[in-house]
Amino acid sequence: MEDQTNSLPEQIANHILKKIFIGELVQGTRLIETNIAKELNVSNIPVRESFYILQNTGVVERLPRKGVHVKAISKQEMDDYTDALVELFKLGIDFSKSKWDEEKYAHLKQYLIGAQEALLQKNILEYVVNVHRLCGYVFQVAENRAFGKFYSDITFITNAYSQMKWGDVEKTKSRYIYLEEMVHAIVQSDFEKAKEAFEILTRQSLNI
Repeated sequence: MEDQTNSLPEQIANHILKKIFIGELVQGTRLIETNIAKELNVSNIPVRESFYILQNTGVVERLPRKGVHVKAISKQEMDDYTDALVELFKLGIDFSKSKWDEEKYAHLKQYLIGAQEALLQKNILEYVVNVHRLCGYVFQVAENRAFGKFYSDITFITNAYSQMKWGDVEKTKSRYIYLEEMVHAIVQSDFEKAKEAFEILTRQSLNI
């Protein structure tokens, strides 16, 4: 728990999120505040605050007299999040069109290299982190904080619940081509092709 860029509750929330992603915490699992505090050697207070973070982003839910549980998500909800991501990315691309330069292309390619290396090592969690950073970078270039915030909020949920899709290394490798295609399209200023590649990648990755 030594990440200095996030608060302690945020670090704990990310720790729980990773456990959901790798399948250690399945939908419906009850989260025991004292157990998590003991596991991470922290007090109950930041754990409780982390629950609020996860609750506000839709990852967990607090049930009357039953405590905090990992929220079950329906196919319809995931479809809604997927549609939102696709449309949001299209806006991000449109807003970023005139703002790309060689330095920004280099950053984008570096994220792609990071994703490729993680995939070769079969480190799916690190791969997902790099994909998230790569796609999120489009919103940084677009210089629209609202879009970036919406993107982070949605992917916070979708990343947690797409573990079954991402966890299949071979299928994830087969979808990597669309990530590569998206980056190359942006570099070549073929923004419509970039949108199409992102949509295919996203729909195949999140179709539960």
